[in-house]
Amino acid sequence: MREEDYHTHYISTTKNKTQFFGYQTFVFPDGFPGSDWKKSRKEYVILHLFDDQGNHIKTEHWFAGTTDQINPEELAHKLHEMINELEEVTFQDIAVVPFSTEVDGIQFGLIPNDDDESISLQPSSTIAFYAPWDGEYYT
Repeated sequence: MREEDYHTHYISTTKNKTQFFGYQTFVFPDGFPGSDWKKSRKEYVILHLFDDQGNHIKTEHWFAGTTDQINPEELAHKLHEMINELEEVTFQDIAVVPFSTEVDGIQFGLIPNDDDESISLQPSSTIAFYAPWDGEYYT
């Protein structure tokens, strides 16, 4: 479910029916380091692409650096740049299948969690989906 100006602001369908989910995220590759976290947290811009049936096609990404190295405006600009390369975007809800892909040795995707019967956006578990699977998500 698309929520403007929130976690799912950049979900959409293109002219050729490709669906996508774009966002900025981060990962602590070695776990949370404590007070020096800005030096180890890796910042990414992610664009997941799906076919018209919701199957994952590919993931485009940009590693921006660690939090202490980045400019937040640069992350937003890069995400807009990646989306602008797509054909005629119509921002709207999408329907996709859970998936997992690897970027720089890190697992990204919409990954099922059998323990709590959810699907989480990984890494960093920014949002999670639960039954009845209607697109509503929780932070």
